Amino acid sequence: MITLTNTRTGEKINVLDRPGVPNSQYGCQNNNIISILDDAAAQPAEYKCASSPAISGIFLPSEELSAFTGRRVAGTWKLNVSDHSLNDDGWLNHWCLQAYLSDTMPAPSPTPTPVFLPSSAYVSGMTGGDQQLRLDCESRSAVDWAKHFGFNIGELDFLNHLPYSDDPEAGFVGNPNGYWGQIPPNDYGVHAPPVAELLRDYGVNASSYRSLQWDDLRAEIASGNPAIVWIIGGGSYNLVNGIPHFYTASTTDNTTIVAQWEHTVILVGYTPTYVTVLNGSRFVNVPIDQFLDSWSVLQFRAVLARH
Repeated sequence: MITLTNTRTGEKINVLDRPGVPNSQYGCQNNNIISILDDAAAQPAEYKCASSPAISGIFLPSEELSAFTGRRVAGTWKLNVSDHSLNDDGWLNHWCLQAYLSDTMPAPSPTPTPVFLPSSAYVSGMTGGDQQLRLDCESRSAVDWAKHFGFNIGELDFLNHLPYSDDPEAGFVGNPNGYWGQIPPNDYGVHAPPVAELLRDYGVNASSYRSLQWDDLRAEIASGNPAIVWIIGGGSYNLVNGIPHFYTASTTDNTTIVAQWEHTVILVGYTPTYVTVLNGSRFVNVPIDQFLDSWSVLQFRAVLARH
């Protein structure tokens, strides 16, 4: 069990409570938790148990962190990690608490109007090509996505017009023909904002998003629009879990989340059990849970056809 306590007020929440239960009587018995817990995540950490790390990605905590909304950040915060199994031991390498500050209390959010989404939807007519360079998946995804809306753009032309930076939120990081699987400032790639901005320069209606919900993507597909999504890639066109890292770029002083094996695919369909993505020239069906785990690592990023 992991608990977080605001020692100034005495308030405490359960961050994790026996992950792996009830799927397993004894919970998750594998090693290592390298994860970010966020109220805006898509899936609860409680049900996750991979090989190693046991839990990696961005997931919902057992109890909402918003319980601390309106409290002062200043003071001492205590994280307690306990494992009562007789023969287990371990250690906490590091942890941090990321707070969002405001001078005023946020206004209550109105209850959203329910939107009907079909249980399955598919965007027909999509085609794609394999990327020409090792790390230009974002450019390949962008030009295949733009083609769906009637814009013909060359992959290398798009890549050559992207800005370069040590900050993936500002431009392409590293050598597009470098080695995949690294994190900035090494060879890496680019996140959604520069891709969307360049697509708009070509005349395509595109906007970048972060912290989207699964229903946002479902609504996009149901409307007939594919979505470029940032996931963690593996061999044989697989999507895999990943480990989020906080990275601060020296040129912009901006801190963002990055991960090894950063990759983009185009989401083109979903059913109650799986999603279909266009990965280069191949359509791949992926279980929804696996997709959401992979999409979570880079904070649910996407480029959508919206203003």
